[in-house]
Amino acid sequence: MTNQAMTHFKSQVFLILDALPQGECIAYGELAKQAGFPGYARQIGQLMKNLPKDTKLPWHRVVNSQRRISFAENTDAYLRQKARLKQEGWVIVGNKLTVNEKSTRK
Repeated sequence: MTNQAMTHFKSQVFLILDALPQGECIAYGELAKQAGFPGYARQIGQLMKNLPKDTKLPWHRVVNSQRRISFAENTDAYLRQKARLKQEGWVIVGNKLTVNEKSTRK
């Protein structure tokens, strides 16, 4: 991917992610598709992984297609993502999001 294409990719992903409402989650592949880059789920994962720790983007709302947290259980990143999702009302069993108790879209 050229620098210009990478810049476009990042800006599209960040725009969509920033607009994702609290309590909603999106899969890596779906985020890539909505950004206009179908098939770039792994690149979304790398982009989320490399965000600065103090980012205001809701990176924690990006999960895999099985609605699971992709980080290895009990790692720092896993625990941070799980805590943020729980704050938004998600019930998590193991590493899988089951239901959002605060969501109006049940």
